[in-house]
Amino acid sequence: MGISLPDQPAEPESIGIWPEHIEAWEVFLASSGQWRIVAGMAGMFYQGLDAAALAATMAMLGVEDRRRCLQQVRQIESGALEILNRM
Repeated sequence: MGISLPDQPAEPESIGIWPEHIEAWEVFLASSGQWRIVAGMAGMFYQGLDAAALAATMAMLGVEDRRRCLQQVRQIESGALEILNRM
């Protein structure tokens, strides 16, 4: 068909997470099903992660410094919201 494919597939892009942010990343991933979503005539809009669910997740994961972790999760959430609400 005239299509030439590379011999090997491209390597997936990897990202690095600083050690001091791994705990917040794990909380964010564990809370991935806890998004607050508003749906209406204009479509769907992600508001953010449910705060009570975040608190419960941090408790279940044994997070000691919950204030610091919450601040970091909110930063991750902010970036995710930019992408989720583009659609």
